Amino acid sequence: MTYDRKEDFINDGRRISYLRSVYTRIYSGQSVLVEGAYGYGKTRFLDMIKPKKLMPVRLESLDNKHEILASILHELDYDAIPSHWRTSTHLKKICTLSGFFIIIDEANDLDRRVWPYFKRIIDSAIPIVFAGLPKVRTYLASEHPDILSRLKVLILYPIIVEDFIQKYKTEIMPEAIEQIYVATKGDMRKFEEVCTDCIEEAKELKCNLVDINLALKILQPNIQSDFI
Repeated sequence: MTYDRKEDFINDGRRISYLRSVYTRIYSGQSVLVEGAYGYGKTRFLDMIKPKKLMPVRLESLDNKHEILASILHELDYDAIPSHWRTSTHLKKICTLSGFFIIIDEANDLDRRVWPYFKRIIDSAIPIVFAGLPKVRTYLASEHPDILSRLKVLILYPIIVEDFIQKYKTEIMPEAIEQIYVATKGDMRKFEEVCTDCIEEAKELKCNLVDINLALKILQPNIQSDFI
């Protein structure tokens, strides 16, 4: 099975394997829970999921159940008004449709009352890819083990520093990468932000590579407040 992969995606074997697993699941009408702590790259991983034969429907996890069901239909070009009185009608309509899959980031923010509706959707062979903190799995194991049993759980771990060194080898020196990685404590979001700042600063200074001194200069204003 083929899949799309951004050229700048870090060459991490586990994530590549997970991406294949996601495609296998959603093409067979099954669902996935992508689990990871803050800054482990859950959102970035979701952005990598681009099956050629299924339309993505992205949902806002902060919406209530009425809004979520209406949003699914809106994304599929159906008229739907978020309403308590139309919840059952919307659910039944969604469960008759095909050719799409649902993506929900920050699943830990979902209203607990929406999970039974997702169960019906999952049971209709409409794949859902959830991403959230470890407490999502803990909650489902306690309150909805039947839903958890329908999900394949993929646990993201921090990408190792060697992968970052390889990715930025033409822009940032290895020792600078190591310093940034340690300072940001493996948080991919913060790491990428600092690397971008370093590269921009190097361009302004007309430097070919970011060295450790430049990295420390960029890190210094944040060390006390964010990284240490």
